[in-house]
Amino acid sequence: MNKELKMYLEKNHSAICPEDESMKDLSIMDDDLKNSEIFLTGENHGVKANIELRIKFLRYYKERTNFKYYLCELPYSMTYFLNKYLETKDEDILKNIYEPLKGTDAWNKDEYDYWGYLYEFNKKLPEDDRITLIGPDIEHQPQNAIRFMKYCLDKKHVSGTINDYVEEFLDKDDIADEELEDFYKRIRGELVQNENLYRDLLGEYYYKFEHVNNNLMNRLEVYTGNNFNGVRDIKAYENFLYITAGLPEDKYFGQLGLSHIFQKSFPQIAWFGSSLNKEGSQFRGKILSVAYAYQNCRYLYPTTRRNYESSIDTLEPSIEEFSQFIDSDYTLFKLNGEDSPFSRELIWPLEHKSPVGGVTTDYFQYLVVARDSKAMEGLNVPRSE
Repeated sequence: MNKELKMYLEKNHSAICPEDESMKDLSIMDDDLKNSEIFLTGENHGVKANIELRIKFLRYYKERTNFKYYLCELPYSMTYFLNKYLETKDEDILKNIYEPLKGTDAWNKDEYDYWGYLYEFNKKLPEDDRITLIGPDIEHQPQNAIRFMKYCLDKKHVSGTINDYVEEFLDKDDIADEELEDFYKRIRGELVQNENLYRDLLGEYYYKFEHVNNNLMNRLEVYTGNNFNGVRDIKAYENFLYITAGLPEDKYFGQLGLSHIFQKSFPQIAWFGSSLNKEGSQFRGKILSVAYAYQNCRYLYPTTRRNYESSIDTLEPSIEEFSQFIDSDYTLFKLNGEDSPFSRELIWPLEHKSPVGGVTTDYFQYLVVARDSKAMEGLNVPRSE
């Protein structure tokens, strides 16, 4: 056992208590908030602990920084409708956007119910402080994207050729890649050929409509290429810049898939977090990343036919020093403290993923270990008619 590492971790850890509203259990993070503008937590999907941690960090960052924008690992179309849900709590909105998610990691009751929690949380805030969702991901579910495009057309009473194109694919469950590419090209061609007309007709919805269509094409590039994560994260970064260009300056919080929060690239993959932190970025040096690791946990793996459960253990077992201080369901470790070994060496606390070069804190600055968590629950929500 490394004595120096053990002594460092002993001074730089805290048991997280989800019910502690004073947030004293997260106070070891306070100093790092001052110069940060984007706060990212990173999960492995499907573990029930993720929701409890998300709520805890949501409350903490909101109380300490009053961030305005919530980054989601979701497409623009879905977050647009979720923002409408946060205004109205119209359950039909959730039912409709979730129906195309069957078989994905998002198809679970815990995630679905979380939006109800966020609605109640948001409602208690002063109107100027309420949270807005930002979705920089590609359009993974064409059904939601096309439904959103139809929504834009209907809001502005746009009919004719472009509406006919959209209605042809509206509510179509299975869209082949070739059909989707043809759809994108037809819409794109119409927008280019009659740009001034559609700018006038769609007004403020023009850019939203065009953006979603472009991300259907991005979806094809990601899903049919040979570097899924590399291309997807670059597109997400570009989408983030596009979406936020017109927003008032503020701070951001988001809980994403683990790899997306890494602030340093892997070979052939520039993660979302690493693009935000790259040379020349306005956010360079202003990101705080918290990685989650799991010990004796379970996760849900949904498919279109049934749900599966499996075990998940991602804390690197060879680094025994961590285990000396894990005595609660959630333990927070500060890796970037004074004279930290993690700031001098690449001591990798995750059993999976394979970084090359740098030191641990180049990738993330905090680690949370979740212990003995159940898997998320499967979802059974019919689509609203």
